[in-house]
Formats: sequence, structure tokens, C-alpha cells
Amino acid sequence: MQRIVAVTTLLLLFLAAPVAAKPKIAFIIDDLGYEMMPREIAALPPQISVSIIPFTEFDTAVALTALSQQREVLLHLPMQSPDGTPQEPNSLTLAMSKKEMQGSVKEALYRVPQVVAVNNHMGSLLTQHKAPMHWIMELLEEREIGFIDSRTTPKTVAQRIAREHGLATNRRHVFLDHFPNEAFIENQLKLAVQQAKRRGVAVVIAHPFPVTLETLQAQLPELQKEVELVPISLALRQ
Repeated sequence: MQRIVAVTTLLLLFLAAPVAAKPKIAFIIDDLGYEMMPREIAALPPQISVSIIPFTEFDTAVALTALSQQREVLLHLPMQSPDGTPQEPNSLTLAMSKKEMQGSVKEALYRVPQVVAVNNHMGSLLTQHKAPMHWIMELLEEREIGFIDSRTTPKTVAQRIAREHGLATNRRHVFLDHFPNEAFIENQLKLAVQQAKRRGVAVVIAHPFPVTLETLQAQLPELQKEVELVPISLALRQ
């Protein structure tokens, strides 16, 4: 009898023990808006978020499609890069006043509705400067929108200033496909898992290249044995 009680007690303790949470990865597919939503994205889990460049032909349409797929949407806000490097049309620049910059961000948020966060598109010059970052974060603070620093330069001050404004924030930990081939993407996915295990949650930015979307679809079932996919809102930290 005592043995049965002991075994029952151990079983109850085992059942009551908390299950260790899996490390988490939040994927963001950047650079959407120039075309309608790629069909391949619809085949990906809804936890994968999308980031849309404003003032592109299909910015609002892609946002509405993403929302219909139960995906979270980010605003991929174009920012100035150094002279001699590519510049996105309608980028925020150092030449803008506070009023001009905030007006442009407001219009971008109107064109890409219901965003949970903003991340910078390019911006390796602008994100080094405190004043424009304060202007942007002030507006996002008013609207309770988070910020993800894409970290296009190690000199960025964007995430630090987002924290100063009390924004829910995080940073990009892995770029998945700056060399868009299957072998490189697979290696970056392994790096993403390592980062997730180290940090608890890792933010991974990818692009809508066919090879990226095909590799993701093929690799995700195996990846999800080790990590949990989460929408970007669950990677934002106050």
C-alpha cells in the first residue's frame, strides 16, 4: 500500500512539474509592398510576421491581406543611408525638421494600418543620430507602437532611444538571406536556433525571395521541434 502511495505521489509531482518552455523565434519577412502578397507566404505559419514599405503600390493591400491571414504587420520605415549607397524613395532624412519627419511617419502609418511595430528599412545613417530617433519614438510612444531595430549599422542608437521612450522593443539578431541561396539560409536558421536558445527569443529578418520562402517552408517542421514560432508582438520587451 505504501509503495502504491509513493508511486502515486511521484506521478502527481511529475504531472505537476512545469514543462520547460521552448526557446522562441519571431520571423519578419521584410520589403513587402512593391507587389501583391506572395502566394508562398500564405503557405507559411501565421506566426510569421510581415513588414511593409510604405508609399509602395501595394502597401495597404498587402497589409490587409496579412491581417486576413491572421499575421501581425510591421511598418518597414525607410530611413537615410550614407551618401553613395542606395536610397529608398520617401526615406526619412537628416534634412527633415521634426514636423516634416513626424508628418511623414503619420502618413506611412495611415497607409499601412494596424501595425504592432515599426522596423527601419536601410537607415544606417539616420539611426546613428539621436534627434530624429527621438522624434520617431515620441510619435510611436503616443500611439503605443513597438520598435524593432533592424541594426543596419553597429552604431545605431535606435533601440536605446526606443527604451528611453518606454517603447516595447527588440532588435534583429539574425539576417536570414543576405546571400540568397539554400545552403546559406539553412546555416542562418541554425544560427537563429542558437540565438533563441541563448536569449530565450530571437528576432530573424528575411526577405520575400523565392529561395527564402521555399527553404523556410521546407525547414520549419524540423525547426519547430527545437523552437516555438511566435509573432513579433511576443518578442517585444518593455
